[in-house]
Amino acid sequence: MFRPVKLTRVTIQTPEEHIAEVMAIMGDLRLMHLIRVEDTPLGHMGYVAHVNTELLGRYDALLIRVNNLLEALQVSSQPPVISQTPRPDKLIFRLEEECTTIEKDSLETLEKKQHLHSILGAHQALIARLQLLAPLEIEIERLFALRYTTFQVGLIPEENFQRLQTSLDGIQHSLIPVNNKEGRIILLAMALKEDEAILLRALKSAFWDPLELSTSLQGTIPSILAKLSTEKQEEEKGLADLEAQCKKLAVQFGGKLLLLREELLLARQLLLAQEKFGQIDHTYLLSGWLPKTLFKELQQRVMAACAGEAIIEQVDPEHVKEVRSGILSIPILFNNPALIRPFERLTTLYGTPTYEEVEPTGFLAITFLLLFGMMFGDVGHGAVLCVLGYIIFKKIYRYIDYGIILMECGLSASVFGLLYGSIFGLENIIPALWMHPMENINYFMTVAAAIGVAMISTGLILNLINIVRQHRYQELFSASGLAGALLYWLLAALGVRYFLVGPPTPFEIAVAKVSSGLLFTLMILQRPVRLLLTRRSQHKKGPLLLQGMGITFLESLIDVLDELLRYLANTVSFVRIAAFALAHAGLFLAVFTLADMIQHAHGHGFFYWLTLLIGNVIIIGLEGLVVSIQTVRLEYYEFFSKFFRGGGKPFQPLFEKKRTPESTHNHN
Repeated sequence: MFRPVKLTRVTIQTPEEHIAEVMAIMGDLRLMHLIRVEDTPLGHMGYVAHVNTELLGRYDALLIRVNNLLEALQVSSQPPVISQTPRPDKLIFRLEEECTTIEKDSLETLEKKQHLHSILGAHQALIARLQLLAPLEIEIERLFALRYTTFQVGLIPEENFQRLQTSLDGIQHSLIPVNNKEGRIILLAMALKEDEAILLRALKSAFWDPLELSTSLQGTIPSILAKLSTEKQEEEKGLADLEAQCKKLAVQFGGKLLLLREELLLARQLLLAQEKFGQIDHTYLLSGWLPKTLFKELQQRVMAACAGEAIIEQVDPEHVKEVRSGILSIPILFNNPALIRPFERLTTLYGTPTYEEVEPTGFLAITFLLLFGMMFGDVGHGAVLCVLGYIIFKKIYRYIDYGIILMECGLSASVFGLLYGSIFGLENIIPALWMHPMENINYFMTVAAAIGVAMISTGLILNLINIVRQHRYQELFSASGLAGALLYWLLAALGVRYFLVGPPTPFEIAVAKVSSGLLFTLMILQRPVRLLLTRRSQHKKGPLLLQGMGITFLESLIDVLDELLRYLANTVSFVRIAAFALAHAGLFLAVFTLADMIQHAHGHGFFYWLTLLIGNVIIIGLEGLVVSIQTVRLEYYEFFSKFFRGGGKPFQPLFEKKRTPESTHNHN
């Protein structure tokens, strides 16, 4: 935590006959971030990427077959974890054989089910059309047997019926309304065959919706419906039997199909990873970043698999020439405990830290929960958030991280609800362990400002650590560096002194003025002085040394004033913690007032509790969203902006399913 996983640059050179075994070992370790060899100096030595497209095509085709079986059998269980990745070149034969065996045992049933399902769907559609024509007492085959007359059956909007009659006045026709449905007339339209084109044009202009009928239909519509209903019941029974057989097949083959798909995906990803390999003659070369704790295991397993014919080199990041020159970035592999890991999503939304920066997820998690709980403090509402988070955690795998965050936020809100003595807005059930926000407004705002000072100070300290790690020592004297931090802490100390003890003494004020003046002067002059020293080191003499110094001085003054004003604005911004906590309590007050008014108006307790229920739901939804947004804003704009530059590159393992170095090592 607070630092990414320590990585090392690994380069492996292996003969062609052992590349599949090396790929399988990489698949087992998983935590390997490959570097495209063509993008490194090794690419200029003649190494080119090579992918076995024929084998990849077989995997793609097999993956389609397996996915079709899973979809047809409606298998939806969680995929199993693959403990060991086999060689892709040998794995394909077993997977194809297993898939073919499953298809032999299940395709006949699945095809019968699909065929019967399509027949049933066609019958249901036909029944729906015929039910519209049920009042029409005529045998369908007689309509199709007409020699000199054509007919059309369909629906037309009621308001267009008169217009249709008018447009057909010039020909012999008959319009027979059969039924009405949702503002439309079910209509039987007839005309002479020689006027069929005119009839169709008129119907089309009246927004005609035809009902297609088959010439195979025999008898009256009620008799046809009775026959179709009997057939439909038989088809539904047959379909139910096939569904039961499919469920048995899903139980029998579901686990194996999921395992097949996972093995296919793993092997396919290994084959795609070959795009980043290098090949020359019969030698493969691959390079990438690996957690340092896994290097010995990788080295031992590769050398054993290649019978000692491989060459493996390890270089620490600080010794990689491309890293020092800025050509290559060290990827970031987060290393946080399970309860903090979900907050990595919020960190990466702002940016990815560089390898030398402090990894801020731990600070983000702690302060996020603190701020959210203070602004949303209520035992009942916190419990509701915990339940919602748990449902997301258990039911929606895609958003499992957000479910964990929601549960933790709910727990924080419940803790602060105990401190505020609030359960669903009721403050007379349990005593407040700390205070009631509405009764201590000034004190609460002071606490909020103090939290702001603490968080901004933490951000300034982290920025100083980053400056030292990244060797940006020239920034120590800037407003965002040590000089600005000292001035901020000096003014903050005076504020704390005023609130806790009283007004500062004249001596303290004098010391503060002198110190502030020196720091302010240092921050303004540091940029012009650095520019002057740079020009002198470049052997520039005469008037050129002072050219443009006035503009530089003015820019430096504006930047310092802007940064100092930002410190003040950021600190004041934390007062919103108290403001939103008070708004949360104020919404409760409004809900209770409205409930009392409704109870007095209707004289029944049911409406009182209904109003409270609806009010609490609105508060949880609306206020929860607003508080979440404000918490993220405080984290990003007031805290992260003090030290977090970002611009790093995320670690991209061979497989999306990540494991920590420790768990990988223990497993193997």
